[in-house]
Amino acid sequence: MIDYPPPVRQRLYHEALSEPRRPWWIAALALVTFAVSTVIMSVLLSFAAVELDLMLGITSAAEVASGELSITPTLFLANNLLLAALIPLSMLIQWAFFGVRPRWMHSVTGTWRWPLIRRSALFIAPIFLLYTGAGLVLAVASLIGEPPSGTTVALLIMIVLTTPFQAAGEEYGFRGFIARTVGSWSSRTGVSFAIGTIASSIVFALVHFAADPWLIAYYLVFAVAMSLIVRATGGLEIAVLIHTLNNVLLLIPAVVLSSLEESLNRDVGAAGPFALVPMVVITIITLIVLRWAPRRGVIASAPAPPRRQASANLEATESE
Repeated sequence: MIDYPPPVRQRLYHEALSEPRRPWWIAALALVTFAVSTVIMSVLLSFAAVELDLMLGITSAAEVASGELSITPTLFLANNLLLAALIPLSMLIQWAFFGVRPRWMHSVTGTWRWPLIRRSALFIAPIFLLYTGAGLVLAVASLIGEPPSGTTVALLIMIVLTTPFQAAGEEYGFRGFIARTVGSWSSRTGVSFAIGTIASSIVFALVHFAADPWLIAYYLVFAVAMSLIVRATGGLEIAVLIHTLNNVLLLIPAVVLSSLEESLNRDVGAAGPFALVPMVVITIITLIVLRWAPRRGVIASAPAPPRRQASANLEATESE
């Protein structure tokens, strides 16, 4: 009688880094490395942007000394580049600490699934266009009535060219790296997803520095919704699409209508019950995706991604 090996258990996206024999401190050290690296990049990019604005005369030394800096194209670009950098940073730290190659950060198939993006965009994009339609119409009317300034044009170009990468960077950093790294502390599917989602959602809300309770609630709802979508679709693609549409279609009217500073204000009183509108929109999209994905056969689980041999040997040695 042939003794066949047991079938390989299918894993969901958030379980990709889970290994029962791995010491807990590896994930902790990976998270610290991620946080320190992000802070260092933030300081360097912000310093470079401010220095460039000073050289160009866009910002004065008095404004820098007071700490009351307005959002210039240079600072906007620096922020987007920082968040976009979370994509390679997340991949490399995953590879260094867990032995999982960068491509497995995209999805459980180890690929970026463009067909999935195209199919889901057919119903997600129209919802966002309806949601942001009034602002877009006002923006177009404003552009027709008065030529945009050079600053407005520069910001619009940066929004179109870099904001998709900024949105993707947040998904790779939070729903990808942080959620899976924290989730690796448990080999139980439900617990792994719960602790990964809770931790990444709280950090996501905190790093937006919102003081208004309505905005904090919105960031938490958005983060949990994206985690559910990533779990249901087995990858970051649709979450990146949603995040990109949300940011681009809201930023364009804000820039054209000269309300960018106001739209990015997160102090107490900056929002109110009207924040329920984007929460409802995100919730509706999430429910649709959760129902649509399994019906369309979207791959949500697969065997664990292969580890590099050095990592496997280390774990084998530690278990002896």
